[in-house]
Amino acid sequence: MSKVRRGGVGIRRGVVLAGLAALAGVLSAAAATFPVQVLHRIALGGTSRVRALATGPEAGHVYAAAGEEIRSFDDRGKAVSAVKLPGVVTGLASGAGDTLYAVVKKPARLVILGVRPLHVLTSVALPAGAPTAVLFDSIANQLFVESRVGHSVTRLDPVTGKRLGVARMPGTLAQMAANGRGTLYVANSARDALDVVSADKMRLSGQIPLPRCRAPSGLAMDPLGRRLFVGCGNGHALIMDADLGFTFVKLPIQQSDALQMAFAFHPFGPSGWKGGVFIAGGEELHAIRMYAFVHYANGGKAALAGTVSALALNPAAGELWVAIESASGAGSELLALGRSDTGGAR
Repeated sequence: MSKVRRGGVGIRRGVVLAGLAALAGVLSAAAATFPVQVLHRIALGGTSRVRALATGPEAGHVYAAAGEEIRSFDDRGKAVSAVKLPGVVTGLASGAGDTLYAVVKKPARLVILGVRPLHVLTSVALPAGAPTAVLFDSIANQLFVESRVGHSVTRLDPVTGKRLGVARMPGTLAQMAANGRGTLYVANSARDALDVVSADKMRLSGQIPLPRCRAPSGLAMDPLGRRLFVGCGNGHALIMDADLGFTFVKLPIQQSDALQMAFAFHPFGPSGWKGGVFIAGGEELHAIRMYAFVHYANGGKAALAGTVSALALNPAAGELWVAIESASGAGSELLALGRSDTGGAR
């Protein structure tokens, strides 16, 4: 197994299961339904944890925010470029073309970057409170920034960063998801509900109550099938009809008050799953496999050797990227997971 260091980043190549015994054990037991292996494992230098991940629209690059720095890696795990921002980065989102959005906690700012290589295009102050997440709706071309401290979501122009409206929401805001047709959903863990926002006027339209779901924090959207995927703190994942607001599937997952979710069609390439939902919380990773818009099943789970701090899907490359904080105190690292029948790691 070779190891290359570039700019404080250690890259281990090969099918890296050493040091991930729990992951190997789970995956071997669930190989029929969760056919993944570790394609890349990247040890990051420094003590800052990875707070956010984003992937580009093509197979090309993955972006990781740790502390005040954003780093980019290609789909072979090679470090490409890096840029330092004026504060700690709390959220990342890929935009149209070669655009990347980052939000900085203090001073509260939206930073719009170009990615070939990484460089700052513009920076805009955010007056609605310290930002905690950013979401770009590629279908509707809308950009949203969430502030959990400010109990608000702000819509901004994706080109200039100009503020277009603010929705105020009491409670504890968590992950956001957009349907591509002008509606934004926000998990509200304090109210056991989803807040529904009309994006055009940034007005709170109402709530979808989740009576069997305690402290929902994870949220993802299938805009084509109009399905909402909700991760609940009491150990359930809900699959909902977004139009009618009712739950038609409930599956067991890990218990956590800080869940993250991601959905994509063909997450492991065109010959793999039709669709997949991935849920991370604590030291576990769960998957839900989509067979049809009305048929979903447990896709397996994996125990990781550390706490998950961020995840992102790169379906063009057939990869799921996960950032973990090592339980041994060895710092943060990135794992790229992919199908076990792709000819091995690259």
